[in-house]
Parts: sequence; C-alpha cells; structure tokens
Amino acid sequence: MIVSVPATSANLGPGFDALGLALALRNSFIVEEAARDEILGCETAYCGSDNLFLASARKAALAVGKRLPPLRVRFDSPVPVARGLGSSATLIIGGILAAKRLLGSPASEALDEQGILDLGASIEGHPDNTTPAMLGGFAVAVSEDGRIVSIRRPLGGSISFSALVPPFPLETSIARAALPKSVSFADAAGNAGRAALVTAAFLTGDWEKLGAAMHDRLHEPWRAPLIPGFEEMRRGARDAGALAVWLSGAGPTVIAVSRRGDLAFASRMDALCAAAQPQAWKHLLLAADDAGATVSD
Repeated sequence: MIVSVPATSANLGPGFDALGLALALRNSFIVEEAARDEILGCETAYCGSDNLFLASARKAALAVGKRLPPLRVRFDSPVPVARGLGSSATLIIGGILAAKRLLGSPASEALDEQGILDLGASIEGHPDNTTPAMLGGFAVAVSEDGRIVSIRRPLGGSISFSALVPPFPLETSIARAALPKSVSFADAAGNAGRAALVTAAFLTGDWEKLGAAMHDRLHEPWRAPLIPGFEEMRRGARDAGALAVWLSGAGPTVIAVSRRGDLAFASRMDALCAAAQPQAWKHLLLAADDAGATVSD
C-alpha cells in the first residue's frame, strides 16, 4: 500500500495547540509485509525499531488487541524534519492508517476517523498537527477527556502559503522547554480573542483580518530568540505585503500568507530567503491541502 499524509502548520499565531492547517507537501510511505522490520529512504538515525511510523502502527494494533507482522516501509519524505511543518504528524497518522489497512475488518473498524484522531493526538501530545494531517484543510481541535472534538473546513485555492524554512532544525522539546510556566491574564485574554478571530477569518474567508489576528503572547515571544533570523523574516514578509505571518508550529519555519497567484510576493520571498545570513533560507510556495491523508494499493 501507499500511505500519503500532508505537511501541516500548527498554532497559527495565537491558536496554541488548537489551530492547524494542511499544506500541499506530502510524505508518502510504501508499506509491505516483510521478514523483519525495515525502514528505507530516511536518515540512518531514524531507521531503527523505534521509528515513529512503526511505533504508531504498533500502538494502533495494540489499541484493538492485535499485533502487526514485520513491515518494510519505504519513505518518500520531502517534508523537512524538525522544522515546524508537522513531519512527526505525517509519521503518526501514516503509521495508524497503515495498521488499519493491514488489520482489516473487524479489528480496523475501531480505528474509524474519530479513533484515528484520538490515538494520533495521544501519541503526538496535542491535536493541532495530527487533526489537519488526517482531515486536510483548516482544523480547530481540542481534547475533551481524551476525545478530540474538531471542526474542519476546506480552504480551496484563494490563498497561498510561503513556508520560509531555515537551514537549521529546532527540536520540539527545546521549543517547549522555552515556554513560560505562566502568563498574565491580559496576555491570555488577548490570545483568546485573537484565536477566535483567526478561526472566524478561516471559516469565512475574510483574509484581510488575519494580519491583526496573528499577534501571539503565549509562545512566539519565547521561541523567537531560539531562531536566528526570525525577526528579519517576519518583518521582511510583512513589509512585502503578507496578509499574515506566524511561526509554524514550534518553529523554526515562518509562514507568510498571500493571495493565490501573487507572483510578485512569491518573488520577494525568494529574494528574502536568498539574502538571509549567514546561510540562505529556503522558500516553499505551497497551496492548502484539502484532501488529508490517503491510502491506496
């Protein structure tokens, strides 16, 4: 089988651990039964038995009281690792979907859409990447007693997303450790209002409101110092006319939104990334992905 899962951008400014969207950049996994577990096509450090794809598949089987045979998994994975674009979510959702297909009915019936969302979020630790990776489009997702409650909306093609990707990673554990233990009531209230405005803008397509909605006081101020060049990228994207700019997930990638077909803006983002010092950044011009995760023979 071939399992294909889109990249994601999470948090979306003030929507910490709750808001996310799928991007048209996909990791694909060719899966077949084998004599022993084998991972092909990825960095050696990730090819062990603890590979997140295999671990997620095993957890899915365990959740329905089954065991999987050894698997050979060939990776085609253009989503950058440890860059805030949901590479781990592609492995988690991909592994669960592979297990569902291999287990067959009736065991796989417990892994319906809700079951996959719940299990995926429990493995990831939060639902803002795994939910849009599974469903596609824009998603609001929260956990209610271990059950993911979500709303998903397709985004269509009216806007584009410029992923400004630095030449260095930022591990999520380090980015999490940088967060404060508490925030002021004013900051919490401000984020709540802006997260609601972000959601309303995505649900209605009122993109002009996104810029004002994206100011965050919960995570970006503490993560920005971990990312050399972050302020220059954010300021450059805003000066170039971005509808909105935010730190993607835990970082270090920066996302800038533009109208679909705005080639002048895309060209300015190319130039901004090329001029970054001491090393150039990479500009990925991406559409939204409304299809979500897929499995095919």
